[in-house]
Amino acid sequence: MDGQTMIDPWFTYKSWAEISKSALINNLNVIREHAAATGTLVAPVVKANAYGHDAVLVVPILEEAGVTHLCVATIDEAITLREAGATSDILIFGTTRYEHVPFLKRYRLTASIVFADEIQEFAAESINAGGPPLPVHIKLDTGMSRFGFLVDSVYRAKTIEAMLAAAREPSLSVTGVYTHLATADCEPAYVAMQRERFISTVSEAESYGFPRVKRHIASSAAIPGQPDNHFDMVRPGIALYGGKAGPREPHWTKLRPVMTVKSIIEQINDVSAGTRVSYGGTWTLSRDSRLAVVNMGYADGLSRLLSSKGHFYHKGREIPIVGRICMDRCIVDVTEIPDICVRDEVMLFGEDAYVRKDASDIASICGTIDYEIFTGIKERVSRVLVE
Repeated sequence: MDGQTMIDPWFTYKSWAEISKSALINNLNVIREHAAATGTLVAPVVKANAYGHDAVLVVPILEEAGVTHLCVATIDEAITLREAGATSDILIFGTTRYEHVPFLKRYRLTASIVFADEIQEFAAESINAGGPPLPVHIKLDTGMSRFGFLVDSVYRAKTIEAMLAAAREPSLSVTGVYTHLATADCEPAYVAMQRERFISTVSEAESYGFPRVKRHIASSAAIPGQPDNHFDMVRPGIALYGGKAGPREPHWTKLRPVMTVKSIIEQINDVSAGTRVSYGGTWTLSRDSRLAVVNMGYADGLSRLLSSKGHFYHKGREIPIVGRICMDRCIVDVTEIPDICVRDEVMLFGEDAYVRKDASDIASICGTIDYEIFTGIKERVSRVLVE
């Protein structure tokens, strides 16, 4: 190139998310400490592309650390992991069409049965597909009012009949039964009610011959300090990624953010007082200012709700977003940061050598939860594995 040094195309990055291997392992170990007292299996939830962290990056790290069970939302998520080399047992939470039973068998996946018609449909398709019985878990709705067999006093007897019918099907192998807690992060009394419904339903079914299988009800918020919720398996999701799983004190203080989202400064200009900024001119400069363009916008997952409210961080120093966030970029006021330069890195959330900023802090500005912040970081924001 005429004596010029070729620049690796990676260095033309727009915005990127660093995925910390050490933080992921740290969080897994924190969760394992909580599960150790009951000897409970830890089955990480890696649905929604590992909560936006890139499941294909995350799962090999978890399996190298000894994880043997994973949970996803859909069959395509599960197949993606298998084709990437995942060896763990994989449970699919959501509904799966019975026509996909051949794929469930081919990729060694465990389906959830959530209503009665699925029993015969899955059993018949399993016979047609041949091979060993299809592993399934039965989902009970104990109070979430979402997926699963209802277990209140009106429906419990029918649900137990369905559980027994599934267990009798020779082409099915019922290997688990579970529910999901609706208020694990905020209302212990309702959790206790759901747990009692779950225990009484499963116990009654077992008294009629239902097999003793894996039982599980606990997501992240139901794990620490709550051994009664552990049963045979816990399903940590948000805690695994260092997110906010209910009140942090005292159980989750050792968690670290796994994702750190960064971008770069593209341009810096000196701008006069009275100048209006960005679309709609909703922000007017009250003083002569230095404005910088950050190469991240709402098409990257930077919510427009952060317009004139959110911040980036440059070497630990807060730089406010001013004006409306654009599709590909936003504008920040760097008047108080005299040493900032074009091509400098800035951090939206996560942890660097200077500061830690949790995604939940951004979520509070947007009136949402950190789950949405994580999963909202778009595909064109490259995920980069770091130690």
